[in-house]
Amino acid sequence: RRVHGELWVTLTGHISAIRGLTVSPRHPYLFSCGEDKMVKCWDLEQNKVVRQYHGHLSGVYCMAMHPDLDLLVTGGRDAVARVWDIRTKAEVMCLQGHGHTVCALGTQAAEPQVVTSSVDCTVRLWDLRKGSTRTTLTHHKKSVRA
Repeated sequence: RRVHGELWVTLTGHISAIRGLTVSPRHPYLFSCGEDKMVKCWDLEQNKVVRQYHGHLSGVYCMAMHPDLDLLVTGGRDAVARVWDIRTKAEVMCLQGHGHTVCALGTQAAEPQVVTSSVDCTVRLWDLRKGSTRTTLTHHKKSVRA
């Protein structure tokens, strides 16, 4: 269904600012995250929340779907990136190593499968099989926010 220039639907459910959105490439899902520590999965055919992912200790600022796996990666003010199985809602991994807020992240099918950036002035490339940092890029003089 395509509508141009008109509001299709308004989804409500967060109680604070929304900081990130991503759409599943394989499912009719929209994911949202925000200052309220919540990560929500919206079914775009039913226009409602069908899953919530709990675990972040403070605001969630960024998120990305893995391109090949049913995994969602989220990052935020608690300085970690969490990897979720979107079907079971289980946190399958917590990527720890940043010293401050995770501002942005990306995923790809090739290695490294997850890349994060932080207020701690670093970019980390992660090994998803081991749940550990492969490489840390330093020498940024200020926060890396993208």
